[in-house]
Amino acid sequence: MKILFLTPYDNNYRYRSAFSKSLSYMPLTMPYLAALTPEEYHAEFCAVDEGVQKVSYEKLEPYDIVAITAVTSSVKRGYELAELFRRRGSYIVMGGHHVTLLPDEAAQYADTVLTGPADRVWREFITDYANGAPKKRYDGQPCDIGTVNVIPKRELMAKRKYIGVPTVIANFGCTNKCEFCVINSFWGGRHTMRKVEDVIEEIRSLKKKRILFLDPSPTSNRVYAKAFYEALIPLKIKWAGLCTTDIYKDEELFDLMIRSGCIGILMGFETFSEESLRESNKRNTVEQYKAVVEKFHQNGVTILGTFMIGFDGDTRESIRKMPDYIEEIGVDIPRFAILTPYPNTPTFERLSTEGRILSRDWNDYDSIHAVFQPKNCTQRELEEMLAEVSNECYTFRRIRRRALKNKYGGLIKFAVNIGFRMYNKKVAKTLAKH
Repeated sequence: MKILFLTPYDNNYRYRSAFSKSLSYMPLTMPYLAALTPEEYHAEFCAVDEGVQKVSYEKLEPYDIVAITAVTSSVKRGYELAELFRRRGSYIVMGGHHVTLLPDEAAQYADTVLTGPADRVWREFITDYANGAPKKRYDGQPCDIGTVNVIPKRELMAKRKYIGVPTVIANFGCTNKCEFCVINSFWGGRHTMRKVEDVIEEIRSLKKKRILFLDPSPTSNRVYAKAFYEALIPLKIKWAGLCTTDIYKDEELFDLMIRSGCIGILMGFETFSEESLRESNKRNTVEQYKAVVEKFHQNGVTILGTFMIGFDGDTRESIRKMPDYIEEIGVDIPRFAILTPYPNTPTFERLSTEGRILSRDWNDYDSIHAVFQPKNCTQRELEEMLAEVSNECYTFRRIRRRALKNKYGGLIKFAVNIGFRMYNKKVAKTLAKH
């Protein structure tokens, strides 16, 4: 049995974009699916990540199964690849966030669709395929996570195309109810964890002293988070991951996080408007932004902050003030996106009901194009403001001031800042051509 795993490109991550090696980390879906494949079928694997690779598919050998995982902005490319390999006689299976949100659409291009997490259903599919009776659809359940312990087959990936820090996931899902979030729609607002000892075993096997955790909401379950951070302490690793802004109120958990080796955090601030936070069911409080950043800085932790524009409370004036606000609270690496109403999320349903969805071309659902009618400006103006504030945040003057304000992070932080500066320039050019 020969299996080809494909991750199609989109506007943000295709190899022709500005995402350099300094910004590209190894995805785990393909290595994880390979590890989940029952050994008795003696499968041979190949993996292609179009975000970092350019491949001539005509030169590839025939594959029995082609498995494609796609997000909304890459799914049309995924459908193209599905049709290409179906014509060559491969059996097509598709999964991922977009397929889970719109399985009937994906079923037009795939022989089988997988929804939700694949821990159980991938093995079921492979067994059914080997027995000549694969089903058209398999629905995964979040509770399956943690029942199967495998270590992803990272050796399948083109390692030299990614940063040298391995990626690990300890827990999945999120209990927050952010209206715009595709993770919430994918997991149904639930949070599920792997066994702590399984994650520690995987980290030990990597034999690396730096780790990047991809968990979307690692502190949603406080009991689990405490046990996990305590288990990390003896490993003496350094790690970066995600966290919500309310962590600074929990002294015990914060202390364990720092002691476990935390050196970098991605945090979704999103907006400086309390009205917009309420609109999106975001539990942030603007007044705590500076305090949480300062607390992390005092402990040598670099903050990558994400911000969105396009909320109903946003105006041209409020958006243009964001670079100054970001500098004031001290975020080390800011990143902007346009609010994107992914299909079947509450944001999409609300804007669709209001007649404000302007495009259903999934290629444009990439966080840099406006696919809906903003309340206080035009679609085009919102895109122009994305380019404007992104470029303003990455002038050399602001990069220098951020570096002087928080000296932790050194060359890595500087490299990421320069990488985003390059990326923002390419985004501006892409939007100008749109």
